[in-house]
Amino acid sequence: MDMDMEDERKRAMNSLRAIKESLEYSMCDIESPLITEYHSALDKLEKTGIDVVDFRIPDSWVQGPDIPSIYSRQFGGPRVRRELFLIKLDSLLEYLP
Repeated sequence: MDMDMEDERKRAMNSLRAIKESLEYSMCDIESPLITEYHSALDKLEKTGIDVVDFRIPDSWVQGPDIPSIYSRQFGGPRVRRELFLIKLDSLLEYLP
């Protein structure tokens, strides 16, 4: 693996670990910005040749806000249940060397 690919992999791994650490003290569902950050880390890993398709959050897991959309800024946007998100994140961290 060349230096650029190794750097991308390290950056992705650090992002994934930071996401994991940020969830340790929270029991809330995972909101859209964190899901985006997670998928960004997966994109970096994919660029290094790692197959991450099984670790992506399926669209079917993303829940819309319970409140009508005019209130979505106040009450939050799309989210994923915490336990489902952790299934993917923990599986990925175990899979990676």
